[in-house]
Amino acid sequence: MIVDVHRVGAVIALLSFFAIVYARTLNSGGMFMWDEAEYASIGRSVLRGDGFAISGKPNPLRPPVLPLAGAASMRLAGSTADEVVKRPTLGFSLLALLVVYACAATVYGWETGLAAASLLGVSPGFWISTPLFMTEIPFMACFCGAIVAFHLGLYRDSRFFVLAWACWGLAFLTRYTAVVFAPITVVLIALSLLDGDVRVRQRLFSRAFLLAPIAALILVVPWLVRQQLTFGDALVGMKQASMQLQLFLPDQAMPWYFYPVRLLPMLSPGVAVLAIAGTAWALSQRDRLAIHCLATAAVVIAWFSFYRFKQDRQITAVLPLLAIVAGTGLVKFFAPARETSRSWALRIVALALVFGLNFRATRPALEYRVALGYPGFLRAMHWLSAHAPTDAAVLAANYPQVFWYADRRALDFPDEAELRDALRQTEWVVLTNFERGQKAYAAALTRLVTSEDTRRGDAAIFRDALFETIVVRSSVLLTRL
Repeated sequence: MIVDVHRVGAVIALLSFFAIVYARTLNSGGMFMWDEAEYASIGRSVLRGDGFAISGKPNPLRPPVLPLAGAASMRLAGSTADEVVKRPTLGFSLLALLVVYACAATVYGWETGLAAASLLGVSPGFWISTPLFMTEIPFMACFCGAIVAFHLGLYRDSRFFVLAWACWGLAFLTRYTAVVFAPITVVLIALSLLDGDVRVRQRLFSRAFLLAPIAALILVVPWLVRQQLTFGDALVGMKQASMQLQLFLPDQAMPWYFYPVRLLPMLSPGVAVLAIAGTAWALSQRDRLAIHCLATAAVVIAWFSFYRFKQDRQITAVLPLLAIVAGTGLVKFFAPARETSRSWALRIVALALVFGLNFRATRPALEYRVALGYPGFLRAMHWLSAHAPTDAAVLAANYPQVFWYADRRALDFPDEAELRDALRQTEWVVLTNFERGQKAYAAALTRLVTSEDTRRGDAAIFRDALFETIVVRSSVLLTRL
């Protein structure tokens, strides 16, 4: 019992430490980026009774977990401030650490669990994501739980398959890339069959294995029904998500080795060295969980390497799994023949050293990183809120951000041939020099705005060293086209 109290105390201390560290940079960025604004806007719409919508238009792409978390936070706090909306990300960050601890501790013991959670917490790819109202961190928690629970279903108890599919259902409702779970399970089953363990075959034909997907269906089906009733296609979100990387910035392409190269800064050199040590230990001992974690990471990296456009965020799901491997590297690879207080002191020093080095590398990014357009765009939205009636419609390329910060109905720029009609249907236009998805013709519209327009109050220009935001009446542009 005393040992249990010590373990619980250690976990609470770990989570409390990271809660303080992450909370200090929760407002990093200055304002929401496009994706964050979409999730926040949907959450606010849910809170207002408008459903999963942005500017009154039902959204088919974003799954529900993150917007609902934001809505719950806004409801509890009675505020729609950015900091309030971001509070669930702090909770999800701690949940991800707790999941990694539980997964590693279940197989290797609580010491390895603490090491794995600590190494995930200090990994730059995870740390830098903690202030963002994005799906990366909640997805890491759910997806890691699904993978490790599936592994435990194969090797320990078939009832873990139910937990695996429940975690997968939550992962799917967080991010549609959860579909990569399908090829991963095939790989994990193949690896388990190669072990020649008769019990694995028995579990694969067990009732729990065959019925476990029902746990996911219970979670997922209501959302798919909503999609079907709203858009006439239950899979519309998945289809749109599958095309995003193919359509975004079509002139940019990253090399096939982009993700293997990016893993080092995402993990940090210290965590990467421990992951390599854990890999060596796993292969020498034929450790099943670590090998399954490595196999899962390989499938995820290979899967997204086939896409032309690549981003670090697409493979963040591998970070908890590699943290488990790194945890085994710290505790198992460097394990002396007889454990002593000195050996544990050396491990704590190693963790502290990794934290210090990663703190120096990560802290500046969190303190000085700003969202594109900040701070001028925020000033522009305050100006727009003061000059546009609440029922005004606004034309903007970054319409989710306009909807969130100005709280006015915002519409995307149409094709150029339809611009005149769009101007007639709106009262204001927002033009920026930082929105990468802005249509090419929109940049030329800035030249139609004059200083006389600003003096009359028909336009306002907000410019700093990097970014420019122009707010102008639609009627002004319409008369000059």
